[in-house]
Amino acid sequence: MKHNKPCKNSSAEAASPQPTMPVIGLAGGIGSGKTLVAEKLGQMGAAVIDVDRLAKQLRDLPQTRRALGQSLGEKIFTQDGQIDEKALSELVFAPAEHQKNTPLARLNAIVHPLVVAKCRQLIDQYRRLGGPKALILDAPLLFEAGLESCCDAVIFVASRPRTRSQRVQDQRGWTESDWARREKTQIPLDKKLEMSDYIVDNNSSKTDLRCHLQRLLSRILGKTSSIQRSVEPCEFPTKHKDGSPGNVENNGAKVRRIPKMHETQEKDGGL
Repeated sequence: MKHNKPCKNSSAEAASPQPTMPVIGLAGGIGSGKTLVAEKLGQMGAAVIDVDRLAKQLRDLPQTRRALGQSLGEKIFTQDGQIDEKALSELVFAPAEHQKNTPLARLNAIVHPLVVAKCRQLIDQYRRLGGPKALILDAPLLFEAGLESCCDAVIFVASRPRTRSQRVQDQRGWTESDWARREKTQIPLDKKLEMSDYIVDNNSSKTDLRCHLQRLLSRILGKTSSIQRSVEPCEFPTKHKDGSPGNVENNGAKVRRIPKMHETQEKDGGL
């Protein structure tokens, strides 16, 4: 996918054809293992921005709470004026008769612009200071929030639906219906896959995952150090029998490059 780049420094990076530190966004379904991938990439020398934690910090600011109270009502607060997580979740993930102007849409309309602005600020700070090999955006709603505009590359983390559902039940205490209902509020996985640049299959061991992430990170770093990017011959990822995307060769852990039509043309100084 051709990502916009509003997050680059206007001065230092204008003189350079490529950013020295690529920003890599992670996408995928709920429970796919994006945070595990971010953790592995962090161990390889990348810095990681936990966008979910950042979003909650911004949501809990007094001015944001006031805006949310006006939009969603006082029922989302505890008696001491803090966000009631349970009440908020029940409200925004309840079945909605209309898809437009839902409580979830109103919540996102308030919080997402704050998240994007803060991520841009952090990206600029990291690029000025230097140090990490890459900067990872571990975001549960990368495309929904518009954070792909800050990315030089997006990795889609693929995992089987049954595995993802079991993960959230074990780790978050959700029911399977909780997982399915929340997943329906997000952009469909096939669309996220189409909008991503790379895919990594998280259906095998952590050792296999780390091995292939090392190769993928090296590939991305190599591309961001080149003025032009050539297209490597590759195939679209196959699908598992249950419909989840990914390559089933090599125990389902092989990284594939997703070809895009626009990549047949020369780049104008960026990914």
